[in-house]
Amino acid sequence: MRQSSRLTLALSLAIICISGVSASTQGPYIHGTLNGQVLATGGGRILLLDHTGTILWQHKGQNCSDIWMLENGNILHADNNVIEINPKTNEIVWSYRPKQQKGGGTFSCQRLKNGNTMVGENSAGRIVEVDRVGKIVFELKLPLMQPGNHNNLRMVRKLQNGNYLVCHKGKSLVREYTPKGNIVFEVKVSDVPFSAVRLDNGHTMVGHINNITEFDAQGKQVWRFNKNELPEVKMGMICGIHVQPNGNIVMGLYQAVQKENGAGLLEITRRKRLVWRYVNTSAKTDRYMIGVQLLSKSGVPLPGDVIR
Repeated sequence: MRQSSRLTLALSLAIICISGVSASTQGPYIHGTLNGQVLATGGGRILLLDHTGTILWQHKGQNCSDIWMLENGNILHADNNVIEINPKTNEIVWSYRPKQQKGGGTFSCQRLKNGNTMVGENSAGRIVEVDRVGKIVFELKLPLMQPGNHNNLRMVRKLQNGNYLVCHKGKSLVREYTPKGNIVFEVKVSDVPFSAVRLDNGHTMVGHINNITEFDAQGKQVWRFNKNELPEVKMGMICGIHVQPNGNIVMGLYQAVQKENGAGLLEITRRKRLVWRYVNTSAKTDRYMIGVQLLSKSGVPLPGDVIR
């Protein structure tokens, strides 16, 4: 039995799936104007929200960090393992389990255009690409802070140029590596780099706990948002970010402030104005929101490359 089939069977027995669950009537949960659906992770679950913040679908997981709505309608997420789920049937259709799990197997994943899946293995400190039958077809070993440490890697992304953008959490570094492991770009941030994306203009945007910072190709800071710049909102730790086609930024917040002026998810403009925020003061799981992807009104990925 192949690795993905064994893991599918195990996870089918171990993971409780909750679908069709609506939010309570205590709302509103969305403050402002949300013009689509939102896919998010955190607090041991993944969930799909409509424009009011009502839960359309949810699924229990582990330490969920990264999530994608795929073109085929399935949902790919990383919660120490990487799992692809059909939300219509709640069937696990593909999975990958890193051999090393101590400290967290993986916190990032990405479905590539060739159908393979890129995985940033935190515990082992390596990047792998895995095909549909679970075979590793590429491996890049990265400098480790400590084997099995929880703080080795956070988000990893394969770029259009074939390189890899890596958040070294414990080192406060974001680096771009070639497939051979050469470092061609590096920036150091003031706290914990959780997510990093490459923008269409060649700049790199980093979500790092207290700030979102944009760097140019030479590593010079050209834009920054600090979480204290929205005085009307009490914000937790900035983790996952999704840069939209119009330039707005959606973010997931860990240790979210669960008060009426708090937020677990929110969207800002490039002028640092609040568009909408999501807060649920009663759901304990919503205090630990991390990954986020804004979708269309019908729940499909927005046009163009998904920069998250």
